[in-house]
Amino acid sequence: MNEKEGTLMYLEIEALLDEFYKTYYKIEEINLNQVIKCLTTTELHVIEAIGEKSITMNELAEKLGITMGTASVAVNKLTDKYFIERSRSEDDRRKVYVQLSKKGLIAFKYHGSFHSNILEKITNEIPQKDLDTFIKVFETVVSNLNKVKKEIQPESILSFEKGDTVQVSSIKGSTAIKKYLNEKGIVMKSLIKILDIDKHIIILLVNGEEKVINIDDATDIMVTKNYI
Repeated sequence: MNEKEGTLMYLEIEALLDEFYKTYYKIEEINLNQVIKCLTTTELHVIEAIGEKSITMNELAEKLGITMGTASVAVNKLTDKYFIERSRSEDDRRKVYVQLSKKGLIAFKYHGSFHSNILEKITNEIPQKDLDTFIKVFETVVSNLNKVKKEIQPESILSFEKGDTVQVSSIKGSTAIKKYLNEKGIVMKSLIKILDIDKHIIILLVNGEEKVINIDDATDIMVTKNYI
């Protein structure tokens, strides 16, 4: 495949995906307006993200890929509508848990059955062997997409593995933690190789020198994968 053919193929894939998601979510919006009129599509996605378990606000924000502030606004609205219940951890009062109320669970289960029905309707005339191929290809696409996400989205250095080379995007934590890590040569934009890691320490190669960092402190080092 030459460059021109590749470009045309990618444009076709992009157009198909765009059309699929626009149409799919439009159907979802139409159905929502007919059945659960008091919920927006965004609020329904929050309910879907919580599911049948109790999760923390941090976990909810992470699942949805939104900030804690945005998650709090959505949860406040759903709490006022009696779809969500909140509670604080007995061990750590700063930690807030959210779970679906009875009303929220009804909406969650209905939404799940809606998705199943739609998928059945749009695939019922496609041969099983073609569906099997589609699933296999799409699993690879999703896996590759997650790899791209990991390349560009800052994560704690503890999310990476021995042998990975990463670039520091930011350092969280207190001023004391930042000063301590800076003294180790860990600063913005610096390249670091993970030499070893266990449950207590992480050994890093920083500017040609080995640095031993406590796991608790290393949590605050936010990095992206570097493939240079």
